[in-house]
Amino acid sequence: MNSLLSLSFWFDLSPVAFSPIPQTILFFLFALLILLASVGKIIARQKKGDRFAVSLYRRIATMLTTFGILGLIWFFFTFEEVYFFGARFWFLIWAIALIAWSAVLYRYGTVVIPGRRLQGEAKSQENKYLPRRK
Repeated sequence: MNSLLSLSFWFDLSPVAFSPIPQTILFFLFALLILLASVGKIIARQKKGDRFAVSLYRRIATMLTTFGILGLIWFFFTFEEVYFFGARFWFLIWAIALIAWSAVLYRYGTVVIPGRRLQGEAKSQENKYLPRRK
């Protein structure tokens, strides 16, 4: 555990191959992200009436696809022990970016979407009394 907290462990440019159990776990984690992205896209297609939910599902699917593919690329470089691209600090960057993007999506789902729904309802109430072309 002490090696996980040292900077030399994370910023060593010469990668060391994973042991079999973490290697399998990471591969299936990245593959699971891509699979969940596919499920998110299918759910987005099924929700026809709620355009805000469709938008949120599409954004989540895009995030999962991006991080699944980036994770598999990083996993490949680590597996092949490529000098710079297989370094462990890429995983830290990947994890920080995943957390940041998740926070943006959380804000979008909890702040932006309800605000846009209220704006849409107010606009529909306004437009209810305006004449329209037939």
